[in-house]
Amino acid sequence: MLFLALYFLLSLVLIFQGTHLAGEVSSPLGTLPEEVGQNPATATRWGILLIATGIFLAVLGLLGFRSATVAAARPGFFFLGLTVLVLYGLWVIFLGRKAEFIGKPAAADDHGHH
Repeated sequence: MLFLALYFLLSLVLIFQGTHLAGEVSSPLGTLPEEVGQNPATATRWGILLIATGIFLAVLGLLGFRSATVAAARPGFFFLGLTVLVLYGLWVIFLGRKAEFIGKPAAADDHGHH
């Protein structure tokens, strides 16, 4: 029973994170500084993938109550959802947001150190 709670929680996290990501492109919340941006097309694709994966997991999870075959496949679907979430996390950390410095660099404060 605990597995089912985690399974459906994962599907909800994927759906909510996907809708946040897809919506951030069209109407930013202003939580990031101007210098940090993201590629809108890639972010939208990630959002759609997260939403689709979350809905897919939820539907198959519910179908598992009617079919023993689908119920037996739930752990595989759970790890598929976790894999998508981990890949999304890696994209966010390493590739998703690029800092572009708009202003001029600050003057170097050389104190005679070499």
